Amino acid sequence: MKKNIIVVLALALLLLPLAGCALLERNEVIAAKEVDARLVEANTGFAFRLFNELLKGDEENVFYSPASVALALSMTYNGAAGDTEKEMAHTMGIENLTLDELNAANKDLLTILQNPDQNVETSIANSLWPAEGAPLVEEFTKRNEEFYNADVTRVDFTSHDAVDIVNGWVADNTNNRIEKLFDELKPTTRLVLVNAIFFKGGWTHTFDKEATADADFHLPVGRRKTVPMMYQQNTLSCLEGDNFKAVRLPYGQERVSMYVFVPETELSTFTDQLTSSQWEEWLNSFSEKEDATVFLPRFSAEYKTELINPLMQLGMVAAFGGGADFSGITPGGGWFISQIVHQANLDVNEEGTEAAAATGVAMDESAPLDPFTLRADRPFFFAICDDLTGTILFMGTITNPEVD
Repeated sequence: MKKNIIVVLALALLLLPLAGCALLERNEVIAAKEVDARLVEANTGFAFRLFNELLKGDEENVFYSPASVALALSMTYNGAAGDTEKEMAHTMGIENLTLDELNAANKDLLTILQNPDQNVETSIANSLWPAEGAPLVEEFTKRNEEFYNADVTRVDFTSHDAVDIVNGWVADNTNNRIEKLFDELKPTTRLVLVNAIFFKGGWTHTFDKEATADADFHLPVGRRKTVPMMYQQNTLSCLEGDNFKAVRLPYGQERVSMYVFVPETELSTFTDQLTSSQWEEWLNSFSEKEDATVFLPRFSAEYKTELINPLMQLGMVAAFGGGADFSGITPGGGWFISQIVHQANLDVNEEGTEAAAATGVAMDESAPLDPFTLRADRPFFFAICDDLTGTILFMGTITNPEVD
């Protein structure tokens, strides 16, 4: 049985091009429909596939930004070739998009997502950090600058300051919510690609602080804990499904929303149903209810994980070994992904939500294979053994070999 997981689907997904909203026929607030529908579909499917892999871990709370991961991998994908490219495309679900189409769609997406209304702040930043002297394919750098607005800064990864420099950029672009994305970067690191997202939104209908009161939150195996439970009664979009209830809590001018799903069964039974097609069906089934009553805990969440193993489980394997083909990033290739670190956190209170996420992809250079050479031109030891029994038949040292 999986441990209890606080699944705030809207926060995990609101920064995706789907944002749920593109599937609902609401008024002018739905700008996401201007993005290539194939990217929307790909990102949605990838979001749930990766989420299901993350749920296999031991953490009680799982919270991440699919948009951040997808954007960081898209930047990296611009330099992939061969089997590495094919596996990344399959894992991300972008096989039916050419590279130019993917980049153009992501550029549109980045433009649309930035600061959707006066009461919602969404800031997305990208960067490349090549090692000093590391050769980059010019076209790779140009595409990331043009389509992802990526900052490009050379770094000396042999210096202890390198990790602080990269982490400092992440902190600056997440309003200091994420201050240490990378624990370390090796001297062999050749390139780091980073995406950072910051979100701050005020509820369209705020919760009255005076109405917040301590209440029980039911943990697994019959346990309970006391939490500050927020309360509001309003006209809201709601859904009563099979063994769950859900509500849409909009921010600002209602372009961005949090969708909260509360299962009546074990949480794992609900999360096992999470697919892009099921998500679309649910979102299209919400309907407005007058005097809807909502109790929501005031809470925070912090999550950090390494994504290599989950992505390998989804079929992205070649990128992480010595056979990786990123010849579109550096002439001749020879680089592989050594780290994919993701960190996300959020605070939900009566006024709204503040959240941040960052994804860092570190690439190292494959060490060349040194041919083995033994030259016994100095004093040496030797032994003659019976390998079946382990018996040493002879042993000795030669300091002055006698020659016939």
